[in-house]
Amino acid sequence: MVAISNIGVGSGLDLKDLLEKIEANEAAALKPIAAELEKTNSKFSAFGIIQNLLDAFQATAQNLANPKTLQTVKASIANSSVLSAVAGPDAVRGSYAINVTKLAAAQSLVSKQVADQKATISGGTITIDFGADLATGGTPTSTKTISLGSDSSLQGIRDAINKADVGVTASIVNDGSNTPYRLVLTSSATGTKSQMRISASDANVAGVVGFDPSLTTQPSGMEEKVRASDAMLDINGTAITSQSNVLTDAIQGVTLTLSQLGTTSMSVTQDDAAIESAVQSFVSAYNALLTKASELTAFSTEGVKLGDKSSSQPLNGDSTMRDIQTSLRKMLSGLFPDGKNGNVSLTDFGITFNMNNSGSGQNFGKLSIDDKKLDAAISGNGIKGMSALFSGVTEGGGLGNAISSYVKRIEDTNGSLKVAQDGLTRKIKDLNDSGEAMQQRIDDTIQRYQTQFTNLDLIVARMKQTTSYLQQQFAAMNNGKS
Repeated sequence: MVAISNIGVGSGLDLKDLLEKIEANEAAALKPIAAELEKTNSKFSAFGIIQNLLDAFQATAQNLANPKTLQTVKASIANSSVLSAVAGPDAVRGSYAINVTKLAAAQSLVSKQVADQKATISGGTITIDFGADLATGGTPTSTKTISLGSDSSLQGIRDAINKADVGVTASIVNDGSNTPYRLVLTSSATGTKSQMRISASDANVAGVVGFDPSLTTQPSGMEEKVRASDAMLDINGTAITSQSNVLTDAIQGVTLTLSQLGTTSMSVTQDDAAIESAVQSFVSAYNALLTKASELTAFSTEGVKLGDKSSSQPLNGDSTMRDIQTSLRKMLSGLFPDGKNGNVSLTDFGITFNMNNSGSGQNFGKLSIDDKKLDAAISGNGIKGMSALFSGVTEGGGLGNAISSYVKRIEDTNGSLKVAQDGLTRKIKDLNDSGEAMQQRIDDTIQRYQTQFTNLDLIVARMKQTTSYLQQQFAAMNNGKS
């Protein structure tokens, strides 16, 4: 926009006001472009909202199309003080009697007493062997070497071990005696495979940390306070040994975490609540989409009567939005093979369209759930029918897959939603370009008028100066005659 200077000062003409009126008149040409741009941006934003809600609805449909969702099970423990259990997607139904006879433990070693934890011991390296059969001369399953730095005190040994991160944690305890400091080494993992054998390249260091499980008496004075042990339990008469108190493969798809010795029973059953939640999420996602679609396609006749031009929402009358609503409604109303020469639909599970248009009509067309009918279907034999409905009896079939495929199709490169959005993107660019070109033409026009008015201002100012000079001269002449 051209800056309007204080033209008209010299001539006394109101050229500034005139130029501002000309500029306002020229700028009126921008209003239709600005109005159309605002309308197009609103429509583009509206489609973005719809796409996000479509994606959310698609996610719930995909979830129900996954057979594992409708096979979700839960593990229930009779005595939760003995163990806890979490059923994963691969768990199968069943009942189990469990007797925990031993918990897995991590080996813990405590060194002899040292008077000064900061006093230098010596340097070199420490070697730690790990293995289940070290006490009987077995071969280590792994070996780690730790280099001691310049600080080879008890504190330095502790820090070097922790910094090396070799599967052993080190700490120092103070027992309150005259030689109070003792190094405590604890395996980071439980089980016999984490049993340690420790040696050192320097005799002084070995005299503190050395430990050989094959020896009854340790020359270093190192004591084994906690023996490395495996967890032992019995599941339905089968003996099981585990390096850890967390068992992920003892029962298919179930993770057991042992807490204490004892017996308990466990049942793995269908998780009705989780399945109902998945169905509820599906219904809620559709209703949220429908609500927003209704808002964005609304039209108020009362607003028109009052002269409100904004009474029509961005997607009112839009064919793409109308097709989306129609297509989804058709799919949700459809029948799908049940695998028994019959058909199954949402209504079989208490999911129906609300056709009551009374009151405000806000729930019209939304899905509603008959909880009792859904509960009965899930807890009974209806879960197979639900699987046929959402997952299909053939690969890629079912309502869940149909909805997911439809949303993917309309959002792909040549899909109706993508095409509509791309068209709006191009239109926004064209309108912005037109607006910029129009603004430049207006600026050029005003600049031309400003130049002309500035010249006019100078000419009139000079003429006024000349007039004033002549008037002075005539006045002087007349005074001379008198």
